[in-house]
Amino acid sequence: MAIYDLPPPHERLNVFFGELFARIRKNPPSNILQIVEEKFKETGYREINTGGGINNILIVRLDAIGDMIITSGFIREVRANFPYARITLVVSPIVVPMVELCPYVNEIFSLDKKILLDKPIDEVLERVAVFCRDNLWRKNFSIAFAPRWDGDTLPALIMVYLSGARERIGYGVNPFYSWLGEQPAEIATMNNFLLTKNIVTPRSVISEIEKNFYLLEAVGLKVNQTHMELWYDAEDFRRAKDWLEKLPSDSKKIILGIGASAATKKYPVEKYLVALKELAERNLSFIIVGGSSELDDADFLEKNLPPDKVLNLTNKTTLRETEAIAAQVDFYIGNDTGVLHMAAAAHVPIIGIYRGSVEMENVLPAIINEFRRFPPYGTKAIALRPAHPIDECATSPPVYGLCKRLHEAHCIAQIPPQAIIEAFDKLEEI
Repeated sequence: MAIYDLPPPHERLNVFFGELFARIRKNPPSNILQIVEEKFKETGYREINTGGGINNILIVRLDAIGDMIITSGFIREVRANFPYARITLVVSPIVVPMVELCPYVNEIFSLDKKILLDKPIDEVLERVAVFCRDNLWRKNFSIAFAPRWDGDTLPALIMVYLSGARERIGYGVNPFYSWLGEQPAEIATMNNFLLTKNIVTPRSVISEIEKNFYLLEAVGLKVNQTHMELWYDAEDFRRAKDWLEKLPSDSKKIILGIGASAATKKYPVEKYLVALKELAERNLSFIIVGGSSELDDADFLEKNLPPDKVLNLTNKTTLRETEAIAAQVDFYIGNDTGVLHMAAAAHVPIIGIYRGSVEMENVLPAIINEFRRFPPYGTKAIALRPAHPIDECATSPPVYGLCKRLHEAHCIAQIPPQAIIEAFDKLEEI
């Protein structure tokens, strides 16, 4: 009798998933994850590594600019714990330029999480399975990490699961259930499939950077350093330096972060102008950065500030060039946005403006309080926040960000421009 070799595991998985999703489209089985898990075990992807070491590691972080910066230290510490492993990083397309010079990873892939959000689980499984087939199955991962702690973690967790990794470490689906001490049975069941180690943070671990490092410590790994990093090259630095030389050489330079991911997080540009006009009377100059959505506000500031004191680079720099600019300035003033975290990673003193009120600071701080979850980390900083919530934000149950007017500057607009001046004076004294 002739003996034929079986196709490689990744080819068998490809055939299996093709048949599974054809079946799902006709009559979705209720135990999809169980069926998938049995196939992974059959093909050998879940076997215990007996080779004496960790060969391949996957890190999945499908987030935006600020989230990626605060994960930089996590990636470094994974490398420090596994100096000889091959590390694969999967990120959102927007942050690929920020990580392509990362010295701690061997290869980078990207997937846009937005195409997966609010989709049925079978559709997410199919799209992520195709991605894993094309990029990950041949790697035979020993460990996969999903360090995000939030309510939209499922796409990353599905990828960690479908990567075939034997050990899968993360915070699970909707980790705030665990933080509150009440996890629904269906969430617990899904986490038991997706992760081999579903980590629950203690209530004292609030900021996202703390959560990143706690994930490593919770599984017995070491965290030797906790700072963030920026990865740019000499050319990025040179271009940034050339731009900054257009401002008075003897002036202290302030990078302005006037953008944000939502209108309710944007301090009104008219109020910025009041503060900046007074600061412009000192030996200070301003660099405006941001994307296309900040062009109108940046033009408004540029037209109303002394021309020799302002450099408008909005929509003119790459992300790495923006990082290099942030690393060469003296101060940051601006909203809770990615540029704030760039400045923090460069140890630049920061005045950060947040929408959540001081009065609500301790209301579910690890879940809905942006200042507590995403503070300026590792540098001198002063946070400006409204004292109290107003209107419906004060009279109805709190939501993420602590302000309910998602399409306008609302609670944040209570902060007077003079508060920026006073914060700057204090920051110079620290």
